[in-house]
Amino acid sequence: MASPDLSQELTCPICLEIFTEPVSLECEHHFCRSCISQSWEKVPGDVSCPQCRQVFTQRNIRPARTLANIVEKLRVLKVKVTQPEEEFYCQEHGEKLKLFCEVEQRAICVDCWSSEHQTHKDLHIKEAVQIYKNKLETSLETLQKQMDLSLHSKREGEDGISQMKTEVERLRNEIHSEFEKMHKFLFEKEELMKTELAQKSNKIFEEMEKILKKTLDEISSVEGVIRDLQSRLEIQKTPEFLKDIQDLVKRSQMEFHEAGTVSTQLPVDIDGGPVKYINVWREMRALISPVPASLTLDPDTAHNELIVSQDLSSVRFGKKNKDLPDNPERFGLYYFILCSQSFTSGRHYWEVGLGDKILWVVGVCRESVNRKGNIILSPGNGFWVIGRFPDCESLKIPDVISHLKVKPRKLGIYLDYEGGQVSFYNAEDMSHLYTFTDTFTEKLYPIFNPCTNNSGDNSEPLTLLTH
Repeated sequence: MASPDLSQELTCPICLEIFTEPVSLECEHHFCRSCISQSWEKVPGDVSCPQCRQVFTQRNIRPARTLANIVEKLRVLKVKVTQPEEEFYCQEHGEKLKLFCEVEQRAICVDCWSSEHQTHKDLHIKEAVQIYKNKLETSLETLQKQMDLSLHSKREGEDGISQMKTEVERLRNEIHSEFEKMHKFLFEKEELMKTELAQKSNKIFEEMEKILKKTLDEISSVEGVIRDLQSRLEIQKTPEFLKDIQDLVKRSQMEFHEAGTVSTQLPVDIDGGPVKYINVWREMRALISPVPASLTLDPDTAHNELIVSQDLSSVRFGKKNKDLPDNPERFGLYYFILCSQSFTSGRHYWEVGLGDKILWVVGVCRESVNRKGNIILSPGNGFWVIGRFPDCESLKIPDVISHLKVKPRKLGIYLDYEGGQVSFYNAEDMSHLYTFTDTFTEKLYPIFNPCTNNSGDNSEPLTLLTH
C-alpha cells in the first residue's frame, strides 16, 4: 500500500481520486486533465489555479509524464487511495446510509429512522442528493454571472486608471509648456501647480484603487466558493456529497455589493482649462498681458425694452422702444441680447460685470435658437447659461449661485468649442462655478439677460469687461 504522504501527492485536488492523465499548470500544481478542463470550462477570460488561485491569461497545461508513470505503476500494483469505508455506513447500527434527515442535515440508516427520526422530515438519499445538487447548480450559475460582472468591473477599473493617468500626463505636459513661455519668473509657479495636480490626482487614484481592490477582493471570495462548489459537484458518492451540505449552500448564497463605478473624466477643478493661468498672468502684467476676447453687444438682437450703451459694452432694462424694427435677429419675448462676435472653433474667455444685480442670465447660445416665442433655457434648446434667478428649475437653468455665501460680482466664461465645454467662474478669485459638457455643431454667441429692474433693486447693467 502507498504511504499516507504518497497518497496525498498522487491525489487530484479536484476529484480527490488517483490522478488520471495528470497535467501540470504554470504554478506547478497537478490535476487530472479532465478535472482542470471542466473546472475552467465555464470560466470566461482569465482562469486561475484551483489550489493556489494564481491567475493565468493563457490556458496552458503540460502533461506530467513522470507523475503519470508513477501513477501507472501504482495502478499495476493495484494500489488504491480511498476514503475509509465506515464513512458510508451508520457508525451506530452498521447499516447502509439510505436516508437524509433534513432536520439534522445528515445521512441516516433505516434503524436511525425507526428509533429517532420518525417525526422528522426525511428524504431518500438519492432524492436529497438531487435536491441539493439543484441548489448548488443554481448557486453556481449565480456565482458565475457575478464573476462575469466582477471581471467586467475589474477591467473597467483598470481601464479607468489608465485613462486617468493618460489625462493627468496630458495636463502635466500642458502646464509645463505654458510655463516654459514664462521662463525664470514663472518657474516656482510651474512647480507649485504640478504639485497641486499631483496631490489632487493622487486622491482620485486612491479612490479608484480602493474601488478596484473591493472588486478584486470579491473576485477572490467568489473564486473560492466556485472552486468548492465545483469540487463538491464532482463527488459521486452521496453521503460524502451531502457532508456539511447546508454550510456549503449558505456560502454559495453570499451577498454581492456593487463596487461602484468611477468616472474616467478628470474633474473640472483639476483640469480648469486655460483659465487656471489667469491669476498667474495677473501677477506678472509687466511681462505678459492676456486680454480676454474683445466683445461688443449687438443692438439688432436686443429686446426692445433693453437699453444698450453707446460703446456697446453694457445693457440694462429700460422703457419700451417702439421705434425698433422687429427684425428676425431680435428677441421678441425675453430680455436677451447677443454679442456681435460669434465662435465656430477655438478656446475663448471673457468676463461680465454683475455688480450687485440680484437677477441676471449669462452664457452662450446657438445661432438658431428661438428668438420670438417661449424659450426653455436648456442645452437641448441651444442655451448653455447660468443665472441668478428665483426659480431656476422651471427655466431649466442650473442653480449654482443661490447656495454661495458670497455672490460673484464678476463672471468669467470659458468656451472650448472643440472640447465641448462651457465653464463659468467667479472672475474675482477664479473659483469654478459650473461646466456644461456638450457637442457644438454650429455658430455660438455670447448671450445676456439683465432681467427687469425689480422695483429698482436690479437696475444695474450687465457689463462686458476689458483689461
